[in-house]
Amino acid sequence: GGGGLAVFGKQWYQRRVRVAQEILKNPYDQTEVFLLFANQTPQDILCKDIIERMDNDERFNVWYTVDRVPEGQDWKYDTGFVNADMITAHLPPPARDTAVLMCGPPGMIKFACLPNLEKLGYPEKSCLVF
Repeated sequence: GGGGLAVFGKQWYQRRVRVAQEILKNPYDQTEVFLLFANQTPQDILCKDIIERMDNDERFNVWYTVDRVPEGQDWKYDTGFVNADMITAHLPPPARDTAVLMCGPPGMIKFACLPNLEKLGYPEKSCLVF
């Protein structure tokens, strides 16, 4: 297959959905897109319908994490800050052809994403903050 692209954060749709849509629009592009999408609650997930449509493509993979789930709501995804276990389970491993694009609150990037990516061996040059 092709390389991997991983993205995080609530601003993902506004800033990066076009990249994923362009990749998936081309049936010859073998790039895989992995979305680890962090939000405060399940209700805060923007454009979930578009994400779910993209998730029908085998090259697109999505996993969610939220700070909190309302009492009584079913939730099959993670809760809590992005951590090394989530990255290992739901994003491609570090590789020459893998890029990690991050967007979101500075605290999430600085204290959750970057330290865990570094701990797991992702090269700094492949981790881009937008």
